[in-house]
Amino acid sequence: MPISSRTWVVFALVLAGCGHATRSAAPQSGTAQLTAATVAQHVERVLVADKGTVALVSRDGCVATIGTGQDDTGNFDEMRVRCPRSERLSSWFGALDKMTAALPVEAVDGDSDIDAKGLPAAELAMPNGRVMKLTRAEDATRVLGEVRAFAAELDASERPAPGPATVNGWQMLRVSGPAHVLFAGEATRGVLDVRVSSTGQYLCEYNANTNDGPFHATKSGWIKAETATHALDEVLAPFRALGPDERPRSTYALAVQGGNEQKANAA
Repeated sequence: MPISSRTWVVFALVLAGCGHATRSAAPQSGTAQLTAATVAQHVERVLVADKGTVALVSRDGCVATIGTGQDDTGNFDEMRVRCPRSERLSSWFGALDKMTAALPVEAVDGDSDIDAKGLPAAELAMPNGRVMKLTRAEDATRVLGEVRAFAAELDASERPAPGPATVNGWQMLRVSGPAHVLFAGEATRGVLDVRVSSTGQYLCEYNANTNDGPFHATKSGWIKAETATHALDEVLAPFRALGPDERPRSTYALAVQGGNEQKANAA
């Protein structure tokens, strides 16, 4: 299933938010072959594309991917933003710098889009603002594989687990319910599910049905543990567990304390 135009627009907004570098003119004819090392010392961002998927990794931010997924109900558009700890991101880019340093590149001319006929493709944004495209398909495939492996690593560990007890004994908070969210100016209705652990790890998931079909969006990452524990104690201060005679609502909160999950009452 092709990725919908709405999802592409949303991803374009992510590119803008991640500070996609301004592209410079192509090198003059007759110059020596360029490599990533001759342009700048390290890569700030890497953009890779293959059939049905695009991914952007930013040195000072996150791993953002769009593509299509499939479950028991069929196909859906999917957008995932994963924001690992800064030290893991730095380590990954350190390895990428070494791998791409000797690879031949060419400057991207203007704001031309990645040509579907030229997939797989990979572009490197440098500190000087230049965007360089890897010229050999095998090199692009190699970088694409590294990005996919990194995204899979983060995906495997992005679901928060209850952490150490806060001052008031809380370990994790989960809130879920119907929500209205704007994506690229389009109003959507779906279900938002948010989890925050006392470790500082969080995961937000939003599933909706749109005019283009089902759409899944997720964002995961970390905040400071002390910020998370303080927030859990403050938010859950009035917490009261759902009584045996109370009916759960479509919008609800769950809290974990002492390893036990409790659903909050209507209040």
